[in-house]
Amino acid sequence: MNKKALFLQTFIGLIPTHSYSQSTDEHIETLNRDRHLHPWVLHKGTITITPSFVSSYMDYGVRTGGFCFQPTLEYSKGPVALELFANFPIADKVPGSSDPEIDYSAYYTWDILPNIFTIKPSVCLYTYPRANEDDGFYKNTWESRISFDYTFNKMTFSLYGYYDVTMKGGGWEFGINRLITDMTPLEADVELSVLIGRYSLSDSTNEPIKIKNKGDYYQVGLSVPIAFSDQSQLSVGLYYTKGTNNYFWLENGTKELNPDAIGQFVFQLSFSQSFNSNLRPINLKNRLLSWANNKRNAKMRAN
Repeated sequence: MNKKALFLQTFIGLIPTHSYSQSTDEHIETLNRDRHLHPWVLHKGTITITPSFVSSYMDYGVRTGGFCFQPTLEYSKGPVALELFANFPIADKVPGSSDPEIDYSAYYTWDILPNIFTIKPSVCLYTYPRANEDDGFYKNTWESRISFDYTFNKMTFSLYGYYDVTMKGGGWEFGINRLITDMTPLEADVELSVLIGRYSLSDSTNEPIKIKNKGDYYQVGLSVPIAFSDQSQLSVGLYYTKGTNNYFWLENGTKELNPDAIGQFVFQLSFSQSFNSNLRPINLKNRLLSWANNKRNAKMRAN
């Protein structure tokens, strides 16, 4: 249930200047040919909306909320993805937890071996609009991340590392996902997952004195995605997450057990709906050339 410098790559190409003596058809042909210099422009964008409910909000093995509503909005185009995630506690709120939490993420995916090995660097801005800084809470934190995924025979191995710039620390996760097809009476797939992780933060709280926080955690679970179409899907999941060896260290060396690092079953229900989008960058040079060409052709027809 974890939320896993903007790595957006700008594609710049040199576009040859077109002669104004071209006909409109020739000009359109040239524009179409030039677009091949920009593969990212050719990808159709996809907008995905995913409202989700979880029985408990567990973050790195630490319970940070009870029953929550967690909507996600994502825009992806080619290897680039932008994501907006929010968490709204509904019931059984944990004292001191943020209400709401709003996170902004950006991803870039390199398909080193398509459908086999990928590398995904990303960055996330976590924001807590109502956090009380006087009580030692951060209003926002920055986190840089990178993941390596290897898929073989419906099994995916993932290594994930992250570093929080604000809290001066990070951690790692290693996970395995196994997809079993046509397992249920509805012939739906079942995804089994297991992961372990560890983190260490030097400035875990927004206090004048440094308070370190370290912990281990693991998670096992399964989810059943039920597809209604190529663009809509219902997912039901059940997970068990537990935080272990989780302590706070004060500057004087005092060590305190984190009471929120517990074992917890989590039930998740989500629905995803995707929409194609034709959003694309505006090529100003081509627009001006097209406008000038149309004006010239209109003038020639008038004469």
